[in-house]
Amino acid sequence: MRKKFFNLDSKVYEHPVDRAMLKYLASLPGFETLTNWILDWTYVKWHLVDLKGSNFQVTRESCPELYNQVKDIVDILGVDEMPQIYTEWGYYINAYTTGFKDSTLLTIYSGAVDLLSKEQLDYIIGHEIGHIKSKHVIYHMMADILTNVVHDWPIASSLITPIRIGLLYWKRMSEFSSDRAGLLACQNPDAVIDTIIKTAGVPQKYFNSTDRAVFIEQAKEFEYLLSGSETLLRNLSSLDNTHPWTVLRAAEIIKWIESGKYDRIISEYRAVECKHCGEIIAPNSELCPICGGRHK
Repeated sequence: MRKKFFNLDSKVYEHPVDRAMLKYLASLPGFETLTNWILDWTYVKWHLVDLKGSNFQVTRESCPELYNQVKDIVDILGVDEMPQIYTEWGYYINAYTTGFKDSTLLTIYSGAVDLLSKEQLDYIIGHEIGHIKSKHVIYHMMADILTNVVHDWPIASSLITPIRIGLLYWKRMSEFSSDRAGLLACQNPDAVIDTIIKTAGVPQKYFNSTDRAVFIEQAKEFEYLLSGSETLLRNLSSLDNTHPWTVLRAAEIIKWIESGKYDRIISEYRAVECKHCGEIIAPNSELCPICGGRHK
């Protein structure tokens, strides 16, 4: 049975580059306010209208099974607010989050629901909830807007490109953080690796016959290759990418698991349900702060 977490701060599992960049962005006077204002008057409102006009909204009444699956993950990771949920047609094993201020939208591709097991879908949803928990969403969207500005107005490229490249590098590192959140949500490392194998392009007819151990070896070999003389090639070839290479994501999550940090978080931050009133309490609590029931 999956464990809920008690007072799990995203800083505990975030990738160091992601954590440092988030701290820097939050320290810039007025940057978050400006970003929210730009998003409010450009992308978000238009996108929300488009979602409502084109896509299926998932609610407790319209699609309770999927709604409750998302709600469970929100509760496990300790996120305060439930995002608005939509599905979008497309046979991609993917989902994405948009939004601004405290309003977030989670869109899940139909392919992710159809092609993944429940635990694998938990990982995909948990990855996106991880973006919300770490407050990645508005900065991700700013990176996307700057990319569109460079594409549409080349004259602005020389001024904006250095900022955009920096944001894209951080965005790739933030994906590693959210992969960790996805693992903490589904709490099944094998399900995470199997999902990454599927997103790496394995045809559906071979889903049940691929060798997980062989793919893990591929991921480790690829990371070793990039740690040597190919580092420059890695940096140059991924300069404009919004996401890390799929196999590299597998290597990163495997490395994090093998470091023991995943098991430590599961052990140290797991919540306990009060046997008297059912409320979630700290792991080492002697008394329930809600009902006063004794646990030790």
